[in-house]
Amino acid sequence: MTIATIGPPHTERATDYRTLTDLLAGSVARFPEHTAVSADGISYTYRLLDGWANAIAALLKRHGVGGGDRVALRLPPGATAIAAMIGVMKAGAAYVPLDVRNPPSRNEFIVTDSTVAAFLGDPDGCPTGGIPVLAEDTLAALLDSPVINTVAPPAGPGPDPRDTAYIIYTSGTTGRPKGVLVPHGAAGVLLASADGPFAFNERDSWLLFHSISFDFSVWEIWGPLSTGARCVVLPAGTARSPEATLRFIEQEGITVLNQTPTAFGALTTMVLREDTALPALRYVIFGGEKLTPETVRPWSKRFGLANPALVNMYGVTEATVLSTYHPVTEEDLDRDDLPIGILLSGSARVVTADGLDAAPGEEGELWLAGPQVTDGYLGRPELTAERFPSVDGVRHYRSGDLVTRRHDDRFVYRGRADLQVKLRGHRIELSDIELAVQAHPDVADAVVWVHTFKPGDDRLACAYTVAQGAEDPRPRTLRGHVRDLLPSYMHPSVYQALPLAYLPRTVNGKVNRAEVARIWEEQRSQSA
Repeated sequence: MTIATIGPPHTERATDYRTLTDLLAGSVARFPEHTAVSADGISYTYRLLDGWANAIAALLKRHGVGGGDRVALRLPPGATAIAAMIGVMKAGAAYVPLDVRNPPSRNEFIVTDSTVAAFLGDPDGCPTGGIPVLAEDTLAALLDSPVINTVAPPAGPGPDPRDTAYIIYTSGTTGRPKGVLVPHGAAGVLLASADGPFAFNERDSWLLFHSISFDFSVWEIWGPLSTGARCVVLPAGTARSPEATLRFIEQEGITVLNQTPTAFGALTTMVLREDTALPALRYVIFGGEKLTPETVRPWSKRFGLANPALVNMYGVTEATVLSTYHPVTEEDLDRDDLPIGILLSGSARVVTADGLDAAPGEEGELWLAGPQVTDGYLGRPELTAERFPSVDGVRHYRSGDLVTRRHDDRFVYRGRADLQVKLRGHRIELSDIELAVQAHPDVADAVVWVHTFKPGDDRLACAYTVAQGAEDPRPRTLRGHVRDLLPSYMHPSVYQALPLAYLPRTVNGKVNRAEVARIWEEQRSQSA
């Protein structure tokens, strides 16, 4: 198969880039007394953070953790979590972040699947037999050492760019989450490639807004730590209140803000209502879901597009967080679609359904290549081979995202080629939710999709059929059932039983999702 390549020839490798621990060491050497992390009203200098991470690494090594191991990390976002991540990597291991809000069953699966050698934080029922468990208090107590600023790094060579830095678990197509192996060098590529489009510096203050189990947080943590800037942790629960988030951004003088379009829309409403100035803000960076001109028009009328700059980015965990960028322009606001832009690094291909080159303007699947492409899925060789094919000797990642390419080589996002969606920054397999609903004994079948209840209000909706001889389990029961199986961002907002024995099917036997949605809408209209 011959496919046209977009972007520079693929010659760079992840091994040409520095490790995350090397990047931190550079910031420690240049800015030892700068604030590295601010959390819960306390500031930690680069020298202190480095010593704290060295102490955690030494503790892990005393417990037998070393090169190639994996360490589970279930801690709330904060200074301890960041020091723990660095400590794990300094010990030569990879960290596996667990969201503290995940249902126990999901975290149990991740811990078992990744065969961790140690656990940091509260296991909350996760299987930890035979491995050391270090509580948050134990890690925090290392700060009390009178020589914490001078704790030496672990003996021996540090991690190599080819070594795994962390493993992020994403949604799976069969209800089984899959762990993406991200090497240090791939993360180093991301940070190095940001030097061109952005002018980040040691005076910046970045907001850590997202969960540490969501790969957007890697950018939010290491963007500042690699440049000598400050990582400011949003207090727990604040993200649920746009008003509280706005106040925090204003008080802390945040200069770099990363947002999903959904969160930004709510924040914009609050900014305009309060007539807030935000003079410190230099960049608003979008990711996690599709950005539309409608989302940014109200903001641009108030602030323009220069200060702060609005930058639309696209990325996937399998290609290390972010792959493209596009500074929003006035011309974009007059279009129907907003580009996701040009490549940060590497190269890309756009492949049609019949395996041919997509011409400019023609829709196709985005294939990414280059040093940011990760090492595939932990323990899933067949899936890795399927999703990371080699073409003409170059390894790619098949994103499953449909794009068109403009004549200026900027990409425009069109949607998914499968049942994955992006909602509030999370990549979700709709089939995962359907399988969870179908696991209830009174449910025969289920379909889940994203429904726009009103402009800017996209939520998950579920239609289901009742099993033969069973009673309708009702939405309240299904909510409780799904709550025990899936994280909160995968919970449907609406459940509705359809008066059908079987869901409608297409001619090839698949569920006719469009017809299900039509029946669902009709039923809702009749009951309104």
